[in-house]
Amino acid sequence: MKLAFNFLRQLSENNSRPWFEEHKDIYLQAKAEAEVLLGKCIVSVGQFEPLGDVDAKKCMFRIFRDVRFSKNKDPYKKNFSGLISSMGRKPMSGFSWYLHLEPDASFMASGNYEPDAKMLAAIRQEIDYNSEEFRAIIQKPEFLARFGAMQGHQLKTAPKGYPKDHPEIELLRYTQFYFSVAYSDKEILSSDFPQKLAEDCKLIRPFLEFLQRAGE
Repeated sequence: MKLAFNFLRQLSENNSRPWFEEHKDIYLQAKAEAEVLLGKCIVSVGQFEPLGDVDAKKCMFRIFRDVRFSKNKDPYKKNFSGLISSMGRKPMSGFSWYLHLEPDASFMASGNYEPDAKMLAAIRQEIDYNSEEFRAIIQKPEFLARFGAMQGHQLKTAPKGYPKDHPEIELLRYTQFYFSVAYSDKEILSSDFPQKLAEDCKLIRPFLEFLQRAGE
């Protein structure tokens, strides 16, 4: 990822179409480098998660930004990223892990980032009915040490149907449910990164199983 990171650093300082077109050959080399790493990560995660014949090309997101509804008009992302799942970057079912590769800002994240109203209600109900199990998963010492507290937007008050003094109100106020873990550039560049990522993906899997069960 050395070439890829160098390219991304330059891109962040020269985020324009003319510069990108002038350096397209380097971009293609950098993209290929990122695909190799993502491919190795897919193989490592595939040791415990059935991913079928999915490959890096199916999992990697485009570097081009959709700026139509954004105040940020930079045409390109400052990262390479991919979604590790059996369905590639657009999973319809199963588990998935988002890998973000950016100089000094790489991370893996997983969970349910945009549950629809039906799924959100189902997750809250599952937490309400099985709060001890849920807390045992997310507060397991090894899990907590690696991922910290659950992330995501929270309502300022109790969601509809739950009293403000509900014993699990802090968890029920979430509208997103995910965790992430950051990686240094040194970790990304190390030869054992794919296995390290796989260990993190496996560690978070019980949390994903809980969320998936809510929707069944």
